[in-house]
Amino acid sequence: MRVEEAVDLKELKIVIADDSPVVREHLKRALAQVEGCSLVGMAVDGAEAINMVRALRPDIVVLDIAMPHRSGIDALKEIRREDSEIVIIMFTADPSVVLRDVCLEAGANFYLDKSQLQELIDICEERFSVV
Repeated sequence: MRVEEAVDLKELKIVIADDSPVVREHLKRALAQVEGCSLVGMAVDGAEAINMVRALRPDIVVLDIAMPHRSGIDALKEIRREDSEIVIIMFTADPSVVLRDVCLEAGANFYLDKSQLQELIDICEERFSVV
């Protein structure tokens, strides 16, 4: 009799939200290179991001701040009200210290400038290593 062991490899589910198709595609390509990460959704605005998070239950959400319909800050606040465990990374072109503080106080785990793509990848790799 042969006993097979099932290995449960958890993948980190990630949703990104950015109104720029170029940024979304850039993030998609970068995250595809991260072992253990699975991009499960790409939203074009804050409202769509909130709906995707509710439906897909990702481990990590990457939010731009300036988006139509609902800003990334609005989405951040709504997502955080509904889920205290999800990792929220604000990924923006605005390196303002004041805006960073607003996002962190509203519940973001990280605030990165869009030039910090490697830091975003590092965060995802680190999160995968603890699951």
